[in-house]
Parts: sequence; structure tokens; C-alpha cells
Amino acid sequence: MIELTVNFVFKFLHILGLMLGAAAGFGAMVVARQARRAGAPSPALAALRPVFSTMALTGIMLLWLSGLGLWLFRYDFADLGAAYSLKLLTALVLLGVILAINRINARAAKTGTPPPAWLPKLGMTTPVLTLIAMALGVWVFI
Repeated sequence: MIELTVNFVFKFLHILGLMLGAAAGFGAMVVARQARRAGAPSPALAALRPVFSTMALTGIMLLWLSGLGLWLFRYDFADLGAAYSLKLLTALVLLGVILAINRINARAAKTGTPPPAWLPKLGMTTPVLTLIAMALGVWVFI
């Protein structure tokens, strides 16, 4: 019974993390598109960027913690093949992008300056990386 409960909790947290990450990635993409159409981001749109980056960081941390928990408790850290390794690599790159975005946003907020103009382009990689990692996960766990 405990194994079933642990498995359920880890899977629930994993799906929650995926939802947070996807929402943040797609939300940031929509904000960037609207800002590009308007020529410059409105203050309301600009205020959403740090919210999305925090949401993405929360999501990716949930994904890593629950994913490693599932790998340990369900698969005993077994080698799940090349697709799983590629999924982990993609998730690692995604984690690096999200950490960079959060750090740059925090630095900009601390100094009171706007984030660099290229930051939304970096943020637009997150939905693509999320979809790749998710597709690889589906492939591995069919």
C-alpha cells in the first residue's frame, strides 16, 4: 500500500510540475508575441515575465524531484535506454535555461533596470524543450 501511495504522490507532483512548466512556457511565448506586435511590452505584460519565470522554476523543480523519486522508487535507477537519457539531457538544458532566466530577472529587478531585450527569445525555448522532454517521456513509458 505504501508503494502505491508513494508512486501516486510522485506521479501527481510530476504532472503538476509539467503543467506549471508548460503554462509558464506558453504564457511567456504569448507575452513575447504580444510585446512584439505592440512594438514594446506594456507594463502589465512586462510584469508577467517574472511570474512566469517563477512558475517555470517551481515546475521544473517539481519535475526533477518527483522524476528522480519515481526513477528511484519505481525503477531503482535502472538504465531505461537512450531515449530516457536524452529526456534527462533535455530536462537538464531546460533547467539551465529556467535558472538563467530567473537569475537575469532577479538581477534586473534588484538594479531596477529592465531585463535584456534577448531574454524573451531565450524564454521561447522553454515550450520547445518542454515538448521534447514530454515526447521522449511518452516514448520511454509507452
